[in-house]
Amino acid sequence: MFRPGHLIAAIALVAIALVAFAAPTQAGRKQPTGPIIVDTDIGVDDALAITWLLGQPNVEIVGFTTVVGNTSGDHATRNLLTLVAAAGEQYPVTVGAADPLELSRTRTGALIHGPDGLWFAQRPADIAGLPTDAPAALAAAAREHPGLTIVALGPLTNVARAIAAYPADMAGVRLVALGGAQRGGNRTPVAEFNIYADPDALAAVLASDMQVELVTLDAFSQVTVNPEQLIRRLGRRGDAVGALLAQSFGAYVRAQQMQGEAGRAAIPDAAAAVYALYPDLGGAQSALVKVVVDDGLARGQTVIAADLANRIPMIADDAELSALADQAFTPGSDMNAALGAILLREPDNAQVILDLDEGAVLRLFERDLLR
Repeated sequence: MFRPGHLIAAIALVAIALVAFAAPTQAGRKQPTGPIIVDTDIGVDDALAITWLLGQPNVEIVGFTTVVGNTSGDHATRNLLTLVAAAGEQYPVTVGAADPLELSRTRTGALIHGPDGLWFAQRPADIAGLPTDAPAALAAAAREHPGLTIVALGPLTNVARAIAAYPADMAGVRLVALGGAQRGGNRTPVAEFNIYADPDALAAVLASDMQVELVTLDAFSQVTVNPEQLIRRLGRRGDAVGALLAQSFGAYVRAQQMQGEAGRAAIPDAAAAVYALYPDLGGAQSALVKVVVDDGLARGQTVIAADLANRIPMIADDAELSALADQAFTPGSDMNAALGAILLREPDNAQVILDLDEGAVLRLFERDLLR
């Protein structure tokens, strides 16, 4: 006969089993020494993140792909070329998606990043001769560079298309993606911007065999800088990159302040980049994640169950749970087995980062960006 205490015990036992074969844990992961490919919708905070990554001596960056998000795909590509040229570097760059998989493109990123994504810091660049098959570039990088990490700073459109076209190559690849939220959004009250921009892409990623790590709004919003101080320090770099970042970041901060976001400024993409190299700074948790793909009020909402109490109702609908409730006190019913069967139907599909060590992230970011 089922007793109330059995419910907790059953969930706990099944959860232990689930963790053993669900999304990989972060325990014991060391800073990777490469290789990395960056998929970006480069706006202002992307530029900060990429500049920081370019300065990491132990990381091999094998290329970049661009995607629509903060700005158009073409602007993102020109912004990337502008930044890389200012840094005096050269990397393979592949142009990616100009539109989301299914839904209409949001253009609201211009309100924060300006009409070109870098608040007029973009320089003319010829992108006509660049390769345009970002999914193929991602898959090729995975084939050619064992242990690849994809750092996705924008919507996941390119990654989703790579999964569809090259599932074997993408299986098992570590994906660190900036996106999602458990406790409220920044594009709408429930949706984080990158996932709002292409929720179908996240759905495809979550259904894949990639090792998915989501750096959520809950985590990246904890990492903030004093904007005036950062602008001054960027200017003191005394190089083309510092001047570019100071100009664009200053306008980025002023745009946020005009929308009532005074005080310290979040640097989402930079926080994700630091986490990608130093995952011990984030409290990654195995979780079941689902995303709303409908183009309505809840578009892009991520529903994240990182604890036992929320997993079961994400898997079983009310009719099934009501039937179990009706049977709970029936002699001979095996509630433990029923709950276990529900949990095993949908194992966890991601690691979610809901917290970051703000002080440690900022120390690493400022040390390497501003030296």
